[in-house]
Amino acid sequence: MDLLTTFPNYATESPLSDNAEFPPSSDTEFYNSWNESWASEPFYNSAQIHQVMKIVSMVIYSITLVLGATGNGLVIFLTGFLMKKTVTTIWYLNLAVADFVFALSLSSEIAYLALDYHWTLGRLMCKLDSMVTFLNMFASVFFLTAISADRCVSVMFPVWALNHRTLELASLVAGCIWTAALALSLPYLSFRDTKYLPDGSIWCIYNFGSEDDGGLRTQQHFSVVMTEFTVGFVIPFTVILACYCAIVIKLRRSLFSRSSRSVKIIVAVIQVFFCSWFPYHLFSILEILGEDSLGMQKTLDIGAPVAHGLFCLNSCLNPLLYTFVGTGCKAASGRSFLSSFKGAFSEKWVPHTLSRSRNSSSASAVESTMV
Repeated sequence: MDLLTTFPNYATESPLSDNAEFPPSSDTEFYNSWNESWASEPFYNSAQIHQVMKIVSMVIYSITLVLGATGNGLVIFLTGFLMKKTVTTIWYLNLAVADFVFALSLSSEIAYLALDYHWTLGRLMCKLDSMVTFLNMFASVFFLTAISADRCVSVMFPVWALNHRTLELASLVAGCIWTAALALSLPYLSFRDTKYLPDGSIWCIYNFGSEDDGGLRTQQHFSVVMTEFTVGFVIPFTVILACYCAIVIKLRRSLFSRSSRSVKIIVAVIQVFFCSWFPYHLFSILEILGEDSLGMQKTLDIGAPVAHGLFCLNSCLNPLLYTFVGTGCKAASGRSFLSSFKGAFSEKWVPHTLSRSRNSSSASAVESTMV
């Protein structure tokens, strides 16, 4: 996991072996790292592939930086300054802050790639850049999970939600999410470091221990990747899937007119989350398996940058997904962007005339306008 300052590495390690530098510094190193099974493989220009994928990554990161900073900045402005503070705006404000900071952090990745993997910001920034990125990665995933859970509770237990779904509780949960994300990101301070090369260039890479203790390095690397996969994907995706499945079942039983559109929104949310995050974790796991084959190297060289790109694009897709899919594309096209954003983040599913009574008609009113 060493390519960028924040993501698994598919270029700074040799395509020849896990320990040799690329390109090999000498003929001896080349022959020591040669895998005889590759002799029967077709010619594969790894350096050329790395160069192409580097350009692809720079394009994706640049798009994410511009769209992510703009879209999430607009969400922060609306939910933080223009709109009335509600439970919904608390979720989206914090989600937008996480995605906004993540998008801005990509500027260092773009510079790192543009300088051909030369890190100029120093050792401390190398560590902080990685920690801040993963802090906002975990926070973004956790807030998406909280939004799903909040919607599920509001649909499944509408009367309870009316009485206990408060700003204080939402703020407390948001604080716990940031605390958990910080705790999960702190280890990256110790696992990230700079490496000085003979040609004068500096890498910002993962350092899981002494090169003499390969077993410990592998174990720490495995622990980091599996923690990311379990806490950053498996648990959140399971919760999101379970919540939205419960919502769909509830809405189908209610048989109200908006059920079809609501199901489409739910399916879109689940698909985007899965397609954005699963490839990243999949290729992280493939990298630690360490299969010594040219076929696997080809897969990692091409697939890893694409997976990392999808992971990054998620930060700028969230505002678009929850705004224009949530309000309906046809309806949103005839209104201003500001109106679309305000409509998406308002709690219009809670009728203004609804009191905190515990009767069934109140519960039905909430169900019929949720999502």
